[in-house]
Amino acid sequence: MKKIFLILLLSLSIFASEKPKDLLNSISKHAITIGTGKTNEVYLFVDPMCKHSKALIKKINENKMLGFINTYHIFLYNLPKFESDELIEHIYQAKDKHKKLVDIMINNKNVDFDDLTEDVNRTQMIKNIAEVAKKLNVKKRPYMILYEGDTGYCRVSEGSAPCMEEFDFD
Repeated sequence: MKKIFLILLLSLSIFASEKPKDLLNSISKHAITIGTGKTNEVYLFVDPMCKHSKALIKKINENKMLGFINTYHIFLYNLPKFESDELIEHIYQAKDKHKKLVDIMINNKNVDFDDLTEDVNRTQMIKNIAEVAKKLNVKKRPYMILYEGDTGYCRVSEGSAPCMEEFDFD
């Protein structure tokens, strides 16, 4: 009985210590991607109403060289002060999410929420992104995690880099 309990405990600890890259990969199919570069994989958490997020998205979208160098995986994650939940749903509802993101965040186009439909899958996707962001301790927007090529090393825009905990520096 003790052996079974120990095995269960070890199994739980393995699942509890998810690596940041694995967490990001778990939601990567929901990312709005800009660029196809191989130098760096950049994961961004942005709020579509945040002026700093808007400035970063504008820079990435307009500087085509950045897209040749890096691949940007953009996730919409609201800052509570902006109450941007409906706007996030509106962007994720669009057939061309990149175009809708640009229209809203760069071109400042008005949004008609009358055509927003309820979708359980989209709601769950947004919740999954938020759960990953919380596990990664994302506080500010934009929040950036940059993986340098295939090295496994990363940098983050704020705080300590959770992806560096994977390396044993002792």
